[in-house]
This record gives sequence, structure tokens and C-alpha cells, in this order.
Amino acid sequence: MKQYIREQADILSHILEHSDFDVLSSIKNKHQITIAASGTSKNAALVVKAALAKANIQMNVETPFQLQHCSRLLETSDLVIAISHTGKSKGTLDCAKIAHDHGITTIGITGYMDSPLTQTCDYNIDIGCGDEPIGPKTKGYMATCLTLFLVLFQLLKNNHDFTYQKNDFMKEWLQEIKLFNQTIETTENFLMSHQEWAKASCVSVIGYGIQFGVACEGNLKLLETMQIPAMCYELEEFMHGAHRTITEDSYLIFLHVNGEGYNLMSQLIDFAHQQNAHLIVIEDNQKVKADLYVPYLSKTKAVFTTSLILQVMASYLPECKGINPSDPLFKDFATTVGTRVI
Repeated sequence: MKQYIREQADILSHILEHSDFDVLSSIKNKHQITIAASGTSKNAALVVKAALAKANIQMNVETPFQLQHCSRLLETSDLVIAISHTGKSKGTLDCAKIAHDHGITTIGITGYMDSPLTQTCDYNIDIGCGDEPIGPKTKGYMATCLTLFLVLFQLLKNNHDFTYQKNDFMKEWLQEIKLFNQTIETTENFLMSHQEWAKASCVSVIGYGIQFGVACEGNLKLLETMQIPAMCYELEEFMHGAHRTITEDSYLIFLHVNGEGYNLMSQLIDFAHQQNAHLIVIEDNQKVKADLYVPYLSKTKAVFTTSLILQVMASYLPECKGINPSDPLFKDFATTVGTRVI
């Protein structure tokens, strides 16, 4: 897992320098976009959706089951984007097929261009991260985030919507990527001095805005690797009941970066300190006391750096417990229960 985490800077740089999305240039006037994805792929989509919330497109991000059984979006959307790193997630495949049967344009985003997903969709995009055979995806998550951003920038360009300038985002991404190795080292040094976090029986990750998707992904990684209950919360949702779990035995991670929820999160962090809970505060304001810092980025909110910190936690802390985070707990689970095609 650590190997894949360290590959991410080069992978993201390569995507930015070499990816070509002109294949999508013929897709025009698509304003109602539905994204079908599960797990890490869904979390990546949540990040992108929040980042482009004010663009002239309506994005819906849903799990395949909800789309098939509790929605009409597979019949009424202008465009469906199906995301699956393996290209074998059965529910995502089914969504692409249903949308295609209703005459809706489909784009598949996958790490394997010879997968079943590519046989189903009208257009296919390689996320460009290479092979990642372990369950807890790290470089697959980062590459999916960046690729989905670039796909949507192409669609916005096709729609003559320049509300968001791609170059403005690229400047911030490049700034983050340059700091990846430093961020990994800083996070590992912090954890080396705070190994009590390996004793946590439950962890909660709290975020808001763009960082809510990051919180969902960080929660998933900690759950997958530490093999303990882990929960993610949107800031205000945490304050409606879940705040009652804050005690001296709580382990809480706060993604505290610039945005509309900054002051409210500050008050919650102060309250958690008063309860003597175990906290890790990730902050983008160097003037505020925190445990770990990320760069201040006005558009992208340092989502790659905060994600990287949580990935390092998910790879380091299990080893303190004698767990290899790359080892599967249940081999062939997905094919046995039928969530992945063979």
C-alpha cells in the first residue's frame, strides 16, 4: 500500500501532462449528468461534484443500487458517467447498460481498458494509474478524482461554460503534487509520536464542502485497513446527534480548511478539546494551532493533500497493530457475493 501511495505524485503529474480528452469533444449540451459509482469511486465523485457545484451542469452522484431501484435518473439524464476502477463492478455495469438502452450517452471511467465496462459505454477514459491489485485503493482514488475533474472540464468547454478555468485548478494541483513527499514524511513523523491512535476502537472523520468527499474516502481507508468501525460525517450532520459520542475515548479527525463551514468547525473543535477527546486537526491556516498542515488553496481546498494524509494514516496505523493493510481480510468476497463480474 505504501508503494502505491508514493507513486501518486508521478501518476498525477503524468495525467496532467499527457491525458487527452478530445475524444469527448463531440459530447455537447449535456447539463444533467448522473454519476454511478461505489466505494472509492463514489467518494472521488463527491469531491468533484462539490468543487464544481456552481458550474452550469447538474451533477447527481449515486450508488448503482439507488439509481436502479430508487430513481429515474438512468432514464432522464443527459449523460451517465459510470466509474469503476476494475471495470467489473456489477451494479455500475448494470447502470451503464440501462442508460444505454434508454438512449443516454455513457462514459466509462476505469483503470482497465479491456474490462467489461469498456464494452458497454459509448466513450471510455483510462484513469491512468496502472495496476493496483490490493483492495484499499489509493492511487486509484487520486487518479479517479483528477481524471473526473478533467472529463468535466472538457464537457464544460463543450457547453461553452467557462465558469471554472482549468488552468486555475492546474496551478493549485501542481503546487500540491510538489509537496507530496514532504507531506508523507511529515505525517509519518507525526504518527510515530502518536501511536496511541493505533489503539482506537472507532474513528470518526468530519469534513464539509469539498472535504466531505475526502472525509468519506478517509473513513473508508481507515475502516478497510485498521479493521475497526470508522465513520464519516458532514459537519452539520455530526452536530445533530453524533456529537454525543465525543468523550475521552473518542478519536476524531477534523478536515479544517477554508470554506463556508470554517468558523462552525472551529467551534466544534474547541468543544471536542474541552471533552479531552483524541483529536487530529488538519488545517490550511498556518496561524491556527493544528496537528498537520496543508497548503492554503482557494479553489481546490487541498483535497489531494488531505486525502494523502488520511492514506498515510491508513497505511501506518494498522502496522502498529500487526496488520498488513494490503492483505485482504476475505479473499474473493466481491465475486462470491456477486458484486463483481468475473
